[in-house]
Amino acid sequence: MFNSKKDLLDKIRLGEDSFLEFKDVRFSGDRVIGPHRDSMADELAAFANARGGVCILGVDDKTKEILGIAEDRLARVEDFVREVTNDSIVPTL
Repeated sequence: MFNSKKDLLDKIRLGEDSFLEFKDVRFSGDRVIGPHRDSMADELAAFANARGGVCILGVDDKTKEILGIAEDRLARVEDFVREVTNDSIVPTL
């Protein structure tokens, strides 16, 4: 996938393509409010129906700016992705 941090940063710099998707993660309090659940589900389902792909969370898809995700919020983001894959995609991923 990515052999090094430099390889990952180079891919981000080149931008999205059919294998790579960026999603900015936004919160309201402790709740993930972005990306929208349906948008996230659509992207993940598209990857599953194609040759795969990588969704990088914490990167602005328009500017390619790396926004990151606070370490204390990583578990909540993981829960969000799990909920989307279990509740919004049939069959589940």
